[in-house]
Amino acid sequence: MDVTFEFFAAMERQLGQSRLALELPAHTTDIGAALNALKQARPALADAIERCACVSGDTIVKRSHPIPADRIIGLLPPVAGG
Repeated sequence: MDVTFEFFAAMERQLGQSRLALELPAHTTDIGAALNALKQARPALADAIERCACVSGDTIVKRSHPIPADRIIGLLPPVAGG
């Protein structure tokens, strides 16, 4: 199954792109498992992935949430400032 990750802010700058499609095993059912596969594919992002919020559309979702039907997972890094 193909899942597309969307990156924002610092994560987008670190990766150098705003989207990345990744082929995941068919048995991958939740966002947490998808993120583990992303960490293996892009180890430089591992720390940022641990601290990010996950979104589906305009809704923040838990890592235990099933992979969205559209197979797009947004990753929002923490922000600072005001």
